[in-house]
Amino acid sequence: MPSDHDDVQSSSHDKAKAPPPPPPPKPKSLTTGQPTNPQSSSRSKRGLGWPWDSPASQFKLYTPYYSTGKVSWVFNWELWVPESIPLQVEWIPCVRTAANVKDIDAYLSDIILGRGIKTEALLGFNEPEIHDQANLGVDTAVDLWRHLLAAKSKFGLRLGSPGMSSDVSRSVPWLTQFLSRLGGEDGIDFLVVHWYGPRFEDFRTFLEHMHSTFDLPVWVNEFACSTMGDGEASRDEVVAFMDEALPWLDRCEWIERYAYFGHGQHKDVGSWVGRGSNFTAAAAVDEEDTAPGARRLSRVGRHYCEL
Repeated sequence: MPSDHDDVQSSSHDKAKAPPPPPPPKPKSLTTGQPTNPQSSSRSKRGLGWPWDSPASQFKLYTPYYSTGKVSWVFNWELWVPESIPLQVEWIPCVRTAANVKDIDAYLSDIILGRGIKTEALLGFNEPEIHDQANLGVDTAVDLWRHLLAAKSKFGLRLGSPGMSSDVSRSVPWLTQFLSRLGGEDGIDFLVVHWYGPRFEDFRTFLEHMHSTFDLPVWVNEFACSTMGDGEASRDEVVAFMDEALPWLDRCEWIERYAYFGHGQHKDVGSWVGRGSNFTAAAAVDEEDTAPGARRLSRVGRHYCEL
């Protein structure tokens, strides 16, 4: 998702991109939110990607689904905790780019050891094979990975692979070389992947291919029903996609977690994956789902949380 210059959406496919937003402000302290607690082994797999500039007040939109456990985790592509994150939700930190490596120990020491916030896992670089995302050569990534392995050991975390795009012509060779030069899969506990496209069958085929290729449990940290430039997927098309995808993801034993890309920067994911995927009502596609200030979820947002 965000790149070295902090653009917010993944480039998991080659599509026209909106101009990147300004860099995020440094948080006033290393942690800006309340403590979070990991869920039990029976927790939902379903989570939320939370762009850095999302207003803290928007967490309230999802309150019914935290309390019932339908939404169990949040990540923000960063090492700092989002402001006002609910107590019922587990936050997952991410080392998005090479520039973040130097901050790993300071942030996690403060968050985990200093404040006692519990988190299960640490996510690796965001799409290192994509030039306007983490953009790392394999040798550089392998050299930097020792810092993530050190954090895994020090803080007792599971470690996710670098987040790989759905362009298998780039992601599979990159990750294959990375694992080979790393000396195998030792130290990586699960595979992190992203996918954007219009058809559930293609989504499932991609995930099955990645799982069979690397033989690791899978986290799908970004995905959406997107037409990739040929018009926009309608809200009805997004709902139909979810009706197929979410039950399958929940049933699939080797899928551990997933997060649909619907809660967008400035409340709108339209410039990236189409307005039909917007979770917030103020950014929805027609007047039926419009509410000033995104005071409620759109039908798509509710469907994701309730299905």
